[in-house]
Amino acid sequence: MPTDSEIAVVNQYLARLEKAFGHVPSAERDELVEEVRGHVLERIEAAPHVTEQVVNEILRAVGDPRELAAQHKTEAMLRQAVASRSPWTLLRSTLRWAGTGVVGVISLLVTMTGYGCAAVCYLSVFLKPLFPARIGLWLRPEHTLTLGYWDGRFSGTEVYGISVRPPVSFVLGTLGPTQGPVRELLGPWLFPVGVVCGGLFVVVTTLLTRWLIRRFGLQRRSRSRPPEPTTDPVAVSRFPARF
Repeated sequence: MPTDSEIAVVNQYLARLEKAFGHVPSAERDELVEEVRGHVLERIEAAPHVTEQVVNEILRAVGDPRELAAQHKTEAMLRQAVASRSPWTLLRSTLRWAGTGVVGVISLLVTMTGYGCAAVCYLSVFLKPLFPARIGLWLRPEHTLTLGYWDGRFSGTEVYGISVRPPVSFVLGTLGPTQGPVRELLGPWLFPVGVVCGGLFVVVTTLLTRWLIRRFGLQRRSRSRPPEPTTDPVAVSRFPARF
């Protein structure tokens, strides 16, 4: 059985943990703290010789309270994003996920690019009546297609928006100045084409981002949950994935 001093060490750790979970509703916070308390005491009771050093090693294996709170918040946002169709929610969630690894960064880039293309489509539809000679789907030299804004120059011309140049060039912005004629292809057809393409970008980006979260975010955390209790407290795997 742990001594009073060892229990005091655990209680100090739990107090720091409760403070770190300040952003969590009180009922959920109490449940999480009790779960950690039971996990820690289970490891202590499984240890053959309980000393204050062993208790500290168990607490270090569980993890720093601030890291646990940050990982819990990230997973909560990812779970919310999986059930959401809001571009803003998905952007916020992937932005936070990007701070945890390469997969999160890739997901953020996919989300920003997809929703950025949708924004260009909708902005083109909105601005076309205001700038009819500058907004459109432009064909430039080297078979470059750009949906967006033409700067009006015939020498060193640039078009800003979604630019595609065969075979593989794609830019959300501009491919740089080019020489030669610029021709607008859609005219009034820009309105239906822009609305449809914008909607497709939103739908595809939302589905793809939610799939990335389910496949590489939540499942990966689920696989990283710790094994059943072991008699070696130092070998205990980290606990945050249980949240």
